[in-house]
Amino acid sequence: MLRTRTTAALFSSLLLLLSVALVQAQTRPFRVGSVAPVDLNPATGSNDPEVMFNRMIYDYLLDVAPSGDIVPALATSYDISSDGLTYTLSLAQNAVFHDGTPLTAADVVYSFGYLKEVGSPALNLLGAFEVTAADNYTVVFLLTQPNADFLFGLASNWSFILKNGTTAPNVLTEGANPYANFNGTGAFILRDYKPNVSATFTRNPNYWGTPAALETVEMIFIQDQQAQIDALKSGTVDFIYKIAYDRLAELEAASGVVTLVKATNQHPVIRIRSDEGHLGADVRVRQAFKYATDREILNLNLFNGVATVGNNDPIGPLYGEFFDPTVENQPYDPARACALLAQAGYPDGIGAGDPLPFYIDDSFNYVQMAEFLQQQWAEACINVTLLPRNPGDYYAGDANTAEWLNVELGVTGWGSRPTPQQYLVEAYVTGASYNESRWSDPELDALVAEAGMTADPVTRAALYSQIARIFAERGSIIVPFFAPIIGATREGVSGLDMHPFPGRTNLASVTLDS
Repeated sequence: MLRTRTTAALFSSLLLLLSVALVQAQTRPFRVGSVAPVDLNPATGSNDPEVMFNRMIYDYLLDVAPSGDIVPALATSYDISSDGLTYTLSLAQNAVFHDGTPLTAADVVYSFGYLKEVGSPALNLLGAFEVTAADNYTVVFLLTQPNADFLFGLASNWSFILKNGTTAPNVLTEGANPYANFNGTGAFILRDYKPNVSATFTRNPNYWGTPAALETVEMIFIQDQQAQIDALKSGTVDFIYKIAYDRLAELEAASGVVTLVKATNQHPVIRIRSDEGHLGADVRVRQAFKYATDREILNLNLFNGVATVGNNDPIGPLYGEFFDPTVENQPYDPARACALLAQAGYPDGIGAGDPLPFYIDDSFNYVQMAEFLQQQWAEACINVTLLPRNPGDYYAGDANTAEWLNVELGVTGWGSRPTPQQYLVEAYVTGASYNESRWSDPELDALVAEAGMTADPVTRAALYSQIARIFAERGSIIVPFFAPIIGATREGVSGLDMHPFPGRTNLASVTLDS
């Protein structure tokens, strides 16, 4: 009898331990390893960790699925007038902010007014509009001219919905609730934030949509890519993204790791400052850099040919009919590059005695790419010295415009966008927010504007072909390739569909196997 009691007690203890273990397994945090965000403002933060941080807390009116399709979010439906000038959106009627305040159309009106107030990059794609509340759950946008990409503007990385009257979004406060300004309708609530260390989010129990499967998500900020990989291999984190292609084999060989590879329009932009008084103001210099760059060899050396070589513009082959494969680009011809530089007033080339500083966004394998470029360009009378910059500090909008928007020569990584128009209006028309090279071309501006108003895909494709030819002839950038996005998870992670712009990956659908 004593033995029976002991066995029963032991069995009960084992059941208790198993129950505790299952609860711990089900509720342990899902951990994302990434570089630290710099600009937390939902209307201006542009990098992947910034967008991911804000996506946890806030919702969009419309979302862009990993497929590139527009899908409903806080706006459950929309209607577009026949003239393309009026967009009427119906809002979810059960959404509430984290502080318990119900969402209404007034919040949407305020949020898009706030984008205008701070000069958000979202305005590049939204264009000119006015927004009003027809009633508590109906919003009307009135455009001054048709905008074929307006829905993508409503779903842009920055178009998060704030509570009406929010004046300091994502600003820490003193007192008992330091996260009062981190107040969205999103699937997660910010519970702890240590700048440059980590951010912890818990499931929103009052979420208006399908509740998140995860109880807790932690963003662990790790600046070094190898350290991110080591953290994944050791199980310290569950998901990393934007990994250089040359690390893929290491991840594939690692025990307990699942690699993720997705074709995207992600690309590096090699840009030459081209406004008056700067190196690239002379089109012959811009052409020389193109003749000095062997894009096919870069693809082979850096990606074993897996990346895609396109034209020297941001419209990649992934955009289908909008990409024109017949555009004639400059072949690698160092002698011709030297001759063009001599004609432009550089008989000894550029940087012969004092190498030109070449600023590089130190992410993916861009520094390795720059090392190859340094060798190629030296054969073409262009001598540079490499200056890598941490991506968390370097490509951070207003945080570092002294370098980012002012250097003579640099490389910036550009993530995938759902529509090619977004690149053009953000970075290449005169006065665009991210016009890194300061290039201004009235013909290009007019074509981009026309493409933005053109819904017919055939007509639009013809406009993009003209735009691609302008980039080839006199553009201020070199786009050497379009690369896949590489990420990885631990085994046991399910429901994660990595977005082409990884910061927009929806973690609400992720589960962890017990």
